[in-house]
Amino acid sequence: MKSAFSFLPHWPFAPDAVFWAGLALLVAGLLGELCYRAWRLPRVTGYAVIGLIAGSAGLGTIDASAGATSRLLLDVALGLLLFELGGRLDLRWIRRNPWLIASSIAEATLTFVLVLVALMLAHVSGSVSTVIAAIAMSTSPAMVIQLKTELRAEGQVTQRLLTLTALNSMYAVVIEKIASGWLHQEVYGNVFATIIQPLYLLVGSLVLAYLLARACMFFYRSMQVQDEHSFVALFGLVLLAIAIAHLFKLSTILSLLAAGIIVKNLEAKPQLWPVHFGTAGWLLTVILFVLTLTAFEWRDIALGGVAALGLIVARFVAKLVGVLAFAKPSGIGLKQGVALGLSLSPMSALAYLLVDDTYSLYPHFDPTLRAVVMCSIVVLQLVGPLLVYRSLALVGERRA
Repeated sequence: MKSAFSFLPHWPFAPDAVFWAGLALLVAGLLGELCYRAWRLPRVTGYAVIGLIAGSAGLGTIDASAGATSRLLLDVALGLLLFELGGRLDLRWIRRNPWLIASSIAEATLTFVLVLVALMLAHVSGSVSTVIAAIAMSTSPAMVIQLKTELRAEGQVTQRLLTLTALNSMYAVVIEKIASGWLHQEVYGNVFATIIQPLYLLVGSLVLAYLLARACMFFYRSMQVQDEHSFVALFGLVLLAIAIAHLFKLSTILSLLAAGIIVKNLEAKPQLWPVHFGTAGWLLTVILFVLTLTAFEWRDIALGGVAALGLIVARFVAKLVGVLAFAKPSGIGLKQGVALGLSLSPMSALAYLLVDDTYSLYPHFDPTLRAVVMCSIVVLQLVGPLLVYRSLALVGERRA
């Protein structure tokens, strides 16, 4: 039975998840502004630091690996960014300059090969090395769009950075899903299921992408308005697509990115979003960066730190060499090629979600996969934005 004074708060106080989430966002926002205004560092750096402190590596007040809420927030935030990124990929430009696709294939393929070799030399198993090498092909879409918006960057390097990021993210998802077939065979030993699993994921996700793109195009042709009210309906379409992807166990990453690409290249006037989604989109971006690093644990360093170091070095070399090999034929100089290669270094939420998808299917799989990728994400989410800042400043495309 409750006492007459049960209306009073309990002692000691026990703040709930909303309190800690609000505190984390408040401090992340303040630290991000401090980084930018006082030290001229990317705001993302401040968000990453708070994610580390709030997660298992710090106070442990937020656990991104527990509960469906964190995953849903990550899917929504990254899905919106991927849809915008896909909407910036102009296939007509690639057809006019085929050296762009050559540069993209070169940097992604070289990344896969060199990372695979580096991990095998670090005595990581073949199946784990293959999946990690596929994930390492991708550049962080969230970080690239965030930094472009923050710096108001425009120019050849910025446009190529967006293009190569969209392409290598697509490669990474497709190759990772195919490589997961190897894991499927190891875990379940069913050849038929091993063949069907990646086909179902890829084909189903592309079908969903096409339906979402068609729905967006029909909506805008019918409404013929592009203000904050129409944005609400479009936001709802994207959320509906994410829910359908979850329902049918498809890839939200591939579906949203492919949908943006389809809209961009089939619609005469494909400008769907306000600048960077407005305030709601910016808030989701902050949540994305904070939640990504809450999953890191100190024990990951002992398990995958050495292999992660090899991955980071191999990835830097591969992306730089791959871009420089086709820099001149594609129409940019050596300095621009170096800036572009370095700007492809960030790795963040997309890599984390691909890892999370893998463990959702195979909960008892080798923990080395998670440890190596999380150690790499921590370094590249802290160092990557600085490289992008300096690189875009080097070629005069940083407007901030």
